[in-house]
Amino acid sequence: MSDGYTRQVNVVSRLGAGVVGGVAGGLVLAAILQVLGEIKAYGEFFNQDSTQNSWVILLVSAGVGGSIFGVFLGRYIRGQLVPAIGVGLVYGGAWWLLIAMIVLPLRNGEIFNMGDNGLIVMGAYIIFGVATSIVYAIAGPRRRHYGYRRRGYGWGRNGGLDIEIDIERPTSSRRRRRRASVDD
Repeated sequence: MSDGYTRQVNVVSRLGAGVVGGVAGGLVLAAILQVLGEIKAYGEFFNQDSTQNSWVILLVSAGVGGSIFGVFLGRYIRGQLVPAIGVGLVYGGAWWLLIAMIVLPLRNGEIFNMGDNGLIVMGAYIIFGVATSIVYAIAGPRRRHYGYRRRGYGWGRNGGLDIEIDIERPTSSRRRRRRASVDD
């Protein structure tokens, strides 16, 4: 291993943070689908007619979707909001394509039917993806840096480019200082 190596965060912590992000995004998605009247499709897929069961089914599936997000995509957005928003846009669109356009319409046999509120529902799923990734980026696991930060200036101190450099402490060869004794 080199001195600049930093261990990756393990899969279990990414999975747990993904579930938290997925449930948070699922709450947003369920609220939007409730207003649109489209939340019943989740309950009808499992022969449940009540709105409460539809909420539970949606939140469980959002938690599963969040765990998939954390395991496979979580390593790319650790603690960074801008990449989280971009990855969340793509993930929400993919989730809409898979769930709203393929899985839920399977019961009726109408795959790829957008319906009356199709674009608004697509926007709700994209908001789900963004909310999932932002919550994951804020509350998810981070990479540990065992070093100190040195601040340098690229083009001058007044209005110049600020650069932060991570200096890693070598973990393999640590030097110990001997304290000078009083007798020396």
